[in-house]
Amino acid sequence: MEDVTASFDLDDDFYANTFTEEDQAAFEAEPESPRKFLIAWAAALVLGPLGTHRYYLGLIPTAVTKSLLFGCAAVCVALGYVNASLVFMGVVTAWTIVDLFLLLSGTMRDRQEQRLTGFRRYAGPCAAITVMVLVGFLITALVVGTSSGVTGG
Repeated sequence: MEDVTASFDLDDDFYANTFTEEDQAAFEAEPESPRKFLIAWAAALVLGPLGTHRYYLGLIPTAVTKSLLFGCAAVCVALGYVNASLVFMGVVTAWTIVDLFLLLSGTMRDRQEQRLTGFRRYAGPCAAITVMVLVGFLITALVVGTSSGVTGG
């Protein structure tokens, strides 16, 4: 049997997609936004379905669209159109999760396409908190969903 690990170069194979020193220098030379990463992330995590983080970053057209979708979901709930509200909330929730990933990866920037201040310092801890919150929501949804099916409620 051939030893596969003998021909496996850890440096080249595992770290092929990491930043080079030139990439790091280019990143550091980019202008920083006056907008704070931590504020945008917290707004996305807590009030993401309303689009508050997009308003904060100056992304007004998409923020208004997201707010309108959330408003449509609320109106559908008030009128008793539960299935329509679930569709609207599903879109808004998926969009919020994507926005969180874009923020945490550094891809989402402000209106001037500048990177957010504090991204390098806070992205790691914020990513860990985001994962814990999303897993907590998932577990809660599973518990509520299975318990309502068992109790008939």
